[in-house]
Amino acid sequence: MKHTFSHLVLPLSKINKTHLQIAFMILTLALLVLGAGAPEVLGGIGT
Repeated sequence: MKHTFSHLVLPLSKINKTHLQIAFMILTLALLVLGAGAPEVLGGIGT
């Protein structure tokens, strides 16, 4: 059990602020691209 726990903790300790910022930036850019490519809703309710 100790051996498994140490294998999980070691990679988590290598994550730093820069890695989190890069991951957040990539996620933001991906969502921006998906949102920009989304089609317009032309025939909505009430129009």
